[in-house]
Parts: sequence; structure tokens; C-alpha cells
Amino acid sequence: MNIRLGIVGPKDSLILLRKVLREFDREITVVEKAYENFEDLGDIATMAQDVDIILYSGQAPYFWVKSNVNIETPGVYIPRNGTSLYKVLFDIYRDGKDVSALSFDTISRRDIEETYMELNLPLTQVFTMDYDKYLPYEKLVDYHKSLWNEGKTHAAVTCLNKTYEELKKSDIPAYRILPTISSVRHSLEKAIMYGESIKLKETQMALILVRVEDVEDTLYESSNYQLQIKLLELYQIILGYGDQTNATVTKINDTEFMIITTRGCLEESTDIFLGSPLLRALKSNTNLKVTVGIGFGRTAKMAETNARQAVKLSKENGSDCCFLVTEEGKVIGPMREDRGAIKSVADLDLEELAKKLNMNVINLSKFKSSLRRLGKNKVTAKELSEYMNISQRSARRILAQLEEKGAAKILENKSVLGKGRPSRVYQILI
Repeated sequence: MNIRLGIVGPKDSLILLRKVLREFDREITVVEKAYENFEDLGDIATMAQDVDIILYSGQAPYFWVKSNVNIETPGVYIPRNGTSLYKVLFDIYRDGKDVSALSFDTISRRDIEETYMELNLPLTQVFTMDYDKYLPYEKLVDYHKSLWNEGKTHAAVTCLNKTYEELKKSDIPAYRILPTISSVRHSLEKAIMYGESIKLKETQMALILVRVEDVEDTLYESSNYQLQIKLLELYQIILGYGDQTNATVTKINDTEFMIITTRGCLEESTDIFLGSPLLRALKSNTNLKVTVGIGFGRTAKMAETNARQAVKLSKENGSDCCFLVTEEGKVIGPMREDRGAIKSVADLDLEELAKKLNMNVINLSKFKSSLRRLGKNKVTAKELSEYMNISQRSARRILAQLEEKGAAKILENKSVLGKGRPSRVYQILI
């Protein structure tokens, strides 16, 4: 399993991180982001898109990014405690300075007290500015300077390079707490394990169960033939959803269908379980009473068991919602239709649109899915054939059919290096 790890820190910290990374024989793709000032991290979102987990060199850059940049990629940071604290205290003691009168930043009071107790050192005048949010380095400099000018401390201990440089300029004895090799190793192991956990969750099996309820009531209201037509239309809707989400659809029987996908794909399509686009499509395109449940699991059997439990919960709540049961048995729901605004009637009623365009509903669903992946409404037959996995001839026929029905228009004929038949560029109007 290849973990994509982002490492963020000043140049000297990255050198140490690279050195320790050589010890790991796991498959790791490393992406680096060096900075001098925190403002250099303003574009970290670009890197975040390419990694599974980010390891920050310290608490300060971690909280700066958290406060100033909107990214979803999880991150951890290398703490400055334990061996890191021992080392800096040893350096201060070796320089002949009194370790009982110091100002610290970033380090928690508890960590300092425990370390002093273990080393049997006096805690006469030891101060610290601990924080769980971003603080500008100027505030830390003022804090250390104030204690020094009042004669309360004999030296300042900081975790930030910028604060360290500013204190040195003011002729204040300053020490910087750097991560030790053991703390870097421990944090790297933690980040990699976290990354592996994320990857496993993304590839975890997700099973969506769709079941038609009260078939006898439907038979009473309509003929068996009409019911079979409705069930076939339902199957087409489910197939279209499976195609859009790259999922596998299995028909268990006439009234029960199974959609097999991964947790990562499902999270993306439901906006982290905030809504159910499948439920929206079903409600908008069929009047059958349908119940939907989702199950996660390490195995197909576990995922199906959880999905059936979720279906039961959905039925108990009126069948106009969807529940999800995780591998751990946690219940998420009820999820209803998408929380976002409805885009257009065409998005909701594929069946009706397919009839107007004289197209197969599955082909129309594939076509719209391909346009979404292309990210544009202008397309050539060659592009469409690649995204729909069909021949260019079939793609040209679909585009010509759309043009005939007024759902597309030809913008231009594009020639490649003046050779061969020019490619028509179509603007899609649906």
C-alpha cells in the first residue's frame, strides 16, 4: 500500500525528516513543502490534494495552516516534549545557566513539570505559553522579552526559528527546541499508520441495498405487466447511478438490487454522508415504494449484513430516507435527498429526457456522467468515445442525434495538423 506523505517544515527540519525517512522500508511517496515564513504555506492546498496525510515539523505551522487555509487533508505534527525537552535543558545546564528561571513557549505546563520532576530540577521561576491555536511569532517574542526585562528569567526557550532569531537580536540568551531523531521517528510512524488507516477506509467495501416494498399493494393498483415495466425502469435508474459512481450493480431478484462500491467513492458522492443522490433519483423517477440502506464491512458478508440492518432502519423511518451502518456498528442517518439545490429537471428525470431525445436512458446517463468527468459542455466525438468507452462512430451518432433534437449544436470544425477529417466540436445544451 503506497502512502502519499506530505512533509512540511523549515529547511533544517526537512533535512532531519529525510534522514529518518531512509529507515522506513514501506512504500511511501514523499511530497515536501519548505517554508521560511508561515505565509509561504498559503498555497499548501495544492500539495494537500496530492497526499493522504501531512506531517508538520511542529505545532506552529500545523495551527497556522489550520487557521488560515481550508484543506481537508488530515495532518499531525512533531511534538516538542520528552527527549526534545531533555536535550535543550542539558544544553542550558552545560552553558552554566540557571534552569530554574526560564521562559518556554509551545510546551505545555504539564510536560515541563513532569520533565523537571524526573530530572529532579527546581521549578522556582519557570514560565510557559502553551497554545492550541496559531499565535504570531511577535506575540511570543514580546512574552519572552517581558519576562527577561522584569528579571524573572535567565534564558528563553522557543520552538519557533523566527522567535529564536528575534530574541538573539535583542541579546537575550535564547535556545531553540529542535525535534530529536526519536521524536521524528515516532511522529513519522504515527503519520504513516494514520495514512494507512485512511487508505484502508477509502478501499473498504460499501454495499447499497435497494428494495421495493409493498409489491402486493402495487399489483392491486396496476397489472403485473405495468409492475414489470416499473421494475425495469427502476433497474435502469440504478444502473445509471452505478455508472456515474463507478459502482457494480447486481440484480438479486425483481424487487431487490445491490450496488457494490468503496467507502471512498461513496463519501465523495454523498458529500461525506450529508445527502443521498441515489434516493433523490429514485424518488424523482419512480412511484414505487423503495427502501435504501448502506453497509460498510471488511468482507462482502459483513457489508451485506450491515446494509440489511440499514434497510430495516430506513423502512421503520418511512422509506423516504436512507441509513448507513458502519463496520463498527455505528448508525449514520437518516440521510435524505441532496442538501444542495436541485440543478435542473433534466438532472432529476432522466427517463423523461431520454424519451424526448429518443435515447436509451442508460446511454443518456453515461453521456451525462462523461460530461461531468470532462468538466465542460463542449465535446468532440473522439473525447466522448474515450470517456464513454465506445467507438467514435457511436459517439458521432449520439452527438448527431442530440443536435437533431436541439440538445446540441455544432460550434466549429477542428482540424488536427491539417490532416484527416476535421472533428466537429459540439456544445451540449442539456
